[in-house]
Amino acid sequence: MDTNWITLITGLIAGLGIGSVVTAWIQHSLKLKETAYESQRKDLEARYRVVILLMYAAFDFESNKTTLRINRPDLQNKQSVLDELKAEWYNMMLFASAETLESLQSFIKNPDKSNLQKTASAMRKDLGRGKLLIEI
Repeated sequence: MDTNWITLITGLIAGLGIGSVVTAWIQHSLKLKETAYESQRKDLEARYRVVILLMYAAFDFESNKTTLRINRPDLQNKQSVLDELKAEWYNMMLFASAETLESLQSFIKNPDKSNLQKTASAMRKDLGRGKLLIEI
């Protein structure tokens, strides 16, 4: 009878120790995934900010010429901005949704206000921000 109690107590102690280790390992793994997700989300937001600025420059090149000349002297005309957006489109194939890619492609073909708004809305969805509740 004493042997059964010792076995039971030893089993419980070992079980609790293993359970604590497994719990700590799971928590650590989840924390790593959360950190990686947050980092990716911040990178995605930064890329989308650049794309939005390029889109606005393509939409209204004349108003943005001076800013482009200072910050991006390589972008000399509207076509060079559109070419930069094409390169961004290929990079976005790694992380953007199909809706975002399609709307950006539409904007590149026809850089107007409507396509800019559709692309911005699709990017917003990609970032998990939900629908915009104001009228644009």
